[in-house]
Amino acid sequence: MIQTILFATDMGLHTHYLLHHVNSLAEQYDARVIVVHVMEPPGHLGDAMVQSYLSDDSRKEFKQEGISRIIDGVKGRIVDVLEEEFIDGQQGLSKIRDVRVIPGKPVEVILREAAECSADMIILGSHGVDTTTPNMLGSVTSRILQMSRVPVYMVPLIRNFMAKAAVG
Repeated sequence: MIQTILFATDMGLHTHYLLHHVNSLAEQYDARVIVVHVMEPPGHLGDAMVQSYLSDDSRKEFKQEGISRIIDGVKGRIVDVLEEEFIDGQQGLSKIRDVRVIPGKPVEVILREAAECSADMIILGSHGVDTTTPNMLGSVTSRILQMSRVPVYMVPLIRNFMAKAAVG
């Protein structure tokens, strides 16, 4: 029985398309949905800029408050997208129990969150925003498929859909 679905999203162009699958499965199984978006660490360039331009005290404040503000902003954007998607009266929004924005490495965070919320299924797209080759799985999707202890519902992202979404 599927009671909890973890929807891992990168908030890319295909998010609306994926939400239709999430909503359909959540309604079919009367399951609750936990939305997870992972924010990757800023990397060497970001760290170097913070080191170069901020004092020690400012760096500490930025790391504490800045990350928190960014997470709140991203979470707000995700909630806006969800509300916009379900504005036509669909009940899908009522299935969403939590929206989590978590810094870290995507594969590790998604698998950890799936275990933490006792997810019965993970839903994600076949490609992330960085994947340019349509016939290859994204690296995160590939690793989740290999490592997940629960079923993974992978939605293939159709090239035509992505081209239409970019234009319209």
